[in-house]
Amino acid sequence: MKSSNVAVTLAIMSFCHFGQDTWAGPEKKHSALPSEFAEFIEPEFPYFSTTFDARQLGKKWPTNNLTPRAIILDLGQGVHAAFDTDLLRFSLVWKENKDGEWLTMNSMSAGSYRVPSKKAPPGQKTLPQPIGTPLLANGIYSGWTIGKGEPELKDPRTMAPNLYKGEKNNGVARELGMGPLPVEMGRWGGVRLIKGGVILEYEIGGVKVKERVAATADGKGMISEWVVAPHKEALNRVMGIKDGKAITFRIEPGDKEVTTTHVLAFASEAPVKSSLPKAEGWSDPSWKKEVVVKGVVSDSKDAYVIDKIPLPVPNPWKRNVRIGALDFFSDGRLAVVGFDGDVWLATGVTGDMKEVKWKRHASGLHEPKGLQIVDDVIYVADRNGIVRLHDENGDGQVDFYENFSNIVAQSAETREFAMDMAKSPGGGFVLAKGGQAVATNVKYNGTVVEISKDGRSYKLLGRGLRQPYIGCDMLTGRVTASDQQGNWVPATPIQVIEKANHYGYLPGALKKPVHPKKITEPAVWIPHFVNQSGASQVWPRNAKMGPLNDSLIHIGYSRPELFKVYIDDQPGGPRQGAVSSVISGFSSATMKGSIDPVDGQLFICGFKICGTVAGDISGVHRVRYTGAPSYVPLDVRSSDKGVLLRFGVELEKDIATSLYSYTVDRWNYKRTKEYGSGNYKMDGEPGQEATPVANAYLSKDRKAVFLAIPNMKPVQSMSVTYRMAVKTDLPVIKSTYLTVHGLKKMDLKKEGFGDLKVDLTLKKGAGLTMKEPDPSVEEGKKIYLMFGCMACHTVDGSAAKSVAEGQVVGPTWKGLWGIRREFADGTVIKKVDRAYIKDSILNPGRNLVKGFDEKGEGMPPYLGVLKDYQIESIVLYIKSLAEKKGKKK
Repeated sequence: MKSSNVAVTLAIMSFCHFGQDTWAGPEKKHSALPSEFAEFIEPEFPYFSTTFDARQLGKKWPTNNLTPRAIILDLGQGVHAAFDTDLLRFSLVWKENKDGEWLTMNSMSAGSYRVPSKKAPPGQKTLPQPIGTPLLANGIYSGWTIGKGEPELKDPRTMAPNLYKGEKNNGVARELGMGPLPVEMGRWGGVRLIKGGVILEYEIGGVKVKERVAATADGKGMISEWVVAPHKEALNRVMGIKDGKAITFRIEPGDKEVTTTHVLAFASEAPVKSSLPKAEGWSDPSWKKEVVVKGVVSDSKDAYVIDKIPLPVPNPWKRNVRIGALDFFSDGRLAVVGFDGDVWLATGVTGDMKEVKWKRHASGLHEPKGLQIVDDVIYVADRNGIVRLHDENGDGQVDFYENFSNIVAQSAETREFAMDMAKSPGGGFVLAKGGQAVATNVKYNGTVVEISKDGRSYKLLGRGLRQPYIGCDMLTGRVTASDQQGNWVPATPIQVIEKANHYGYLPGALKKPVHPKKITEPAVWIPHFVNQSGASQVWPRNAKMGPLNDSLIHIGYSRPELFKVYIDDQPGGPRQGAVSSVISGFSSATMKGSIDPVDGQLFICGFKICGTVAGDISGVHRVRYTGAPSYVPLDVRSSDKGVLLRFGVELEKDIATSLYSYTVDRWNYKRTKEYGSGNYKMDGEPGQEATPVANAYLSKDRKAVFLAIPNMKPVQSMSVTYRMAVKTDLPVIKSTYLTVHGLKKMDLKKEGFGDLKVDLTLKKGAGLTMKEPDPSVEEGKKIYLMFGCMACHTVDGSAAKSVAEGQVVGPTWKGLWGIRREFADGTVIKKVDRAYIKDSILNPGRNLVKGFDEKGEGMPPYLGVLKDYQIESIVLYIKSLAEKKGKKK
């Protein structure tokens, strides 16, 4: 053992002894389902990150021992350790049980690893917990103190502010996940990989410390080594609690770097003396293997087509690959990050994609969903914060996972995802945090914040968001966000995030929800029958995407689709906007996009974790511009007299000016604590209000149409369905969706219509709409797909078999007709019939089926959304799926 200037406080002979109790969590094993994938935790990789719950160990142990950000280490000999990167403490050291079990696998990523649609329950009741025998633990306080006095075992961090009205923090428990220590006390530095383990790096009062730990050879103790930089004050390492007192090691002041090693015993008998091996660089030779795939290039002649890049599955490590974000190096290499903690690099994604080579680059991250590349360095956003990746030995594998910024607190709430990350023009990053806290009032849930260039400070940009995905325009600095339809969010909004505004969502944890005086309304609502769940946004700057260059592109999730967003910021009224579909048909969910700097095309990625109609678990796609004419509008704007549609192609006058080419409907929503909203006419009655078009005017260049609409009013959603005014073999029917907050004036002369006097007088043919089809089974099938019912309801009977495994979130439609149905409140109906199905569509929260009543989940009401013929078609379709007579119901 090396000499050092270390004094041991609390004279306890030569070793620190700790009592032992055996404890095991409720869910011992990972899914036993047959799978092509290996276990979530790889024995060969030296660490992984997770939320860690050690609150239920017993009276003699700390009762509030919850770690939102934990680094889990295998110390050898069946001993494991959880290191808290916020408080720089060991939350727990424990020994696995006799069956080799040591952790419940019920985090969001681990629980869904083999069952992609499984979601961890909301809140903090079901978190990863240790299995086996506790050996050493600390409470909620700093793992290090400064000075010669006895360490003060108190949490030095500030509580979350009470942002919402109500007594005693609105009846909500205070949150333990309050973020890192004050920087003057300590700061997490990162994980450095070495052969056979890791080095934990951090600062204590500005003094750099490197720490290594391992179990002794007989597993009866733990070896701890610290390398401490020169320091002027004494530093105290708090190892654990015994008989109510802290067991610490003191490192006296010194003007030289000091290395000290100590052995702690877990039981009364002394462990075998051991020493740590030499710290040598880490490298896994197996990671040098490449996975080679061939891209699938579309032969479609449309303006925008989808090419598919197969993922590196299968791979030598039998790893699942669920891509949450992607970005490019300056030379065109692609980097992607998976929800399960891995980063992969790919070459050959430009051009014909005949040979795409995937290489594994990093692992161990904590449910990452953000990745950005700045100056050819990868930054990943996960629940630990923003991690900067370093390949210091140049072997293509990350060996130092540096904490760039963990300043934004992370709670243990399962829905407080590290939702999204975007680069900002100032050199820092914009972060979006999940907001569905159902157990505690936390600091940053449901917010968008901007992190400074050095990662050491931040500013709040917006709050009151449910599950925001963001975009940041590197040219203007504008930050946008979508949100997920649900409680307090009646449809999918596209927001401009600024001025620390509140955007309307209130956490489910609040007992008496009260909104701030002012809610910032979105620029545009996307109706939930168009796309229920939104993802991020991207600006194709310096791109080669034709008419989409420099546009704002929104990525839809529930039905994988891209939308062009038109935000009207012109003076003379409030900010408002519109959206039009660009392209759909992706084989996987779509969440994040980036432009390839080599060929200028847009790449899209995503994975399945909740309601999406996508078939593949995950995917990477290239959206390629072919040069063919595009029918996506270049501009969509409303005015006090109607709606302007501008295109990039010349229009046929007879089609463009025909009133039979247009159908206009409008409706509002209700923002309530209930899940989603129905559609409501202007008078408040359920439904959509048909709005006649008086005239359709064609601009002088024949590229724009102005629809004269009488009685324009502010409205949350207005749909304009139109026949594209071009000559094609079959009519091309498109729709655009507007939000009208104010009735702006429009100078039609400047828009290219000459000295036009708009005539709002209704004429023959005004108000006519396309004939509605008759109800039918086939129409019901179309609606099942179009409205995303397939994301939650199967039609093959699989729900009853797999609901316990979390694969579905709604009952199957197969065999539903005519059966007995029991509800969560104990009531029963003897027979599912037309009336029950209709009521379930219009008011889904009224009768929750037993087993599908999990808090935090929900189905939006389709009151006023579906027309009568559509509801009747669904009834006919479900009826057609009834079990044949003689079969067991």
